[in-house]
Amino acid sequence: MSKTKYYILIFWSSIMLLSCAQKEVTVGEYLNWVKNPENGLVVSKEFENYKISLFYKPVEFIAINEQRTTSIDTTVFFNRLKQLEEFQYYTLKIESLTGEDVLKTNISTEQEYFDRLYYFTDVLEYDLMLEENKDTLSCQLCHFERNYGVAPYNNIDLGFMSSEIQTDKTLVFNDQVLGLGKIKLKIAKKDIDNIPKIKLN
Repeated sequence: MSKTKYYILIFWSSIMLLSCAQKEVTVGEYLNWVKNPENGLVVSKEFENYKISLFYKPVEFIAINEQRTTSIDTTVFFNRLKQLEEFQYYTLKIESLTGEDVLKTNISTEQEYFDRLYYFTDVLEYDLMLEENKDTLSCQLCHFERNYGVAPYNNIDLGFMSSEIQTDKTLVFNDQVLGLGKIKLKIAKKDIDNIPKIKLN
């Protein structure tokens, strides 16, 4: 091999290694990165009256947010990670594109409002599944955050059993009350793999 070819090979090998290395960011930068839809951890689909979004929340993101500061207590942080590691966490956001309360959008009777409220607080978890690694996981944690109509959206916090093998993760939502039918939202493995490391204090 000529010296020129050798140096070209070394150059491109170095570029590949640098591109594969996870970058390190500050706590504040990490929080902004995770929440930025351009980085793939927030995906959404729009329908006639609704926008449905899925937010994949790394356990590090949750542990940081619970401290409510970017000056992290590392002991508390790592202890909390151990407590969270059993599950993988998501937020499903249902937004009304009409600007109304989600529970009241496109309904014609008061009973429909109460039917929706019952569905989201007591039934929804049975219509949510996570597809990954050729498995289908049932929803283990499901909490509907009521906002009593002060905003045109509702967040639903979800938890599924954690797995050691990282693959694409597809949430399947078999809607029964909004008229949307089966919805699938995918978080790509490549975007999970691209989550930066955190520079702790």
